[in-house]
Amino acid sequence: MKIPLPIIIGIIAGLINSIAWYAFANKLGFYTVEVYIYRNYMTLALLILGVIVSIYLKKRKNGGLLEFKDALKTGLLYSIILAVILALFNYIYYTVITPDTIDYFLSEAKKSLIAHKIASQDIPKYLEAERANFSSFKLVPPILFFGLISSLLAGLAMQKKNSNTISAN
Repeated sequence: MKIPLPIIIGIIAGLINSIAWYAFANKLGFYTVEVYIYRNYMTLALLILGVIVSIYLKKRKNGGLLEFKDALKTGLLYSIILAVILALFNYIYYTVITPDTIDYFLSEAKKSLIAHKIASQDIPKYLEAERANFSSFKLVPPILFFGLISSLLAGLAMQKKNSNTISAN
């Protein structure tokens, strides 16, 4: 059974993103916010580029013909694979590579809350909201949303139907 091209491209992009995230963290420090900013930019760039490349290759494989629904399916399949790979890497990153990262950032957040004179009974509520930022699946909804938008736009731009088809109208 042949693996569809969007899946292969999604796996490659997920690995590139994961390796880049680790490299940024290793170079800049595992406990800097800049690492997450660079990761987000890299994720968005790979998402958009991957959707466009996947749809383009699908169109090329079909001899230049591509229906909008096929373009949309191709882009979404790529986006889903990328989201799953990144969710898995997030889990590995926070449990194996740097298991104390979440505690470090929560400690820093608590210091900031105390410095801003937040009521002590409200601090746990803020910290719980901050902990949610480190969920392994936090990137999945934005990746799927921007993947959908990218797929819609790329599908509209690249669709080309066979002009030899007979219409019932």
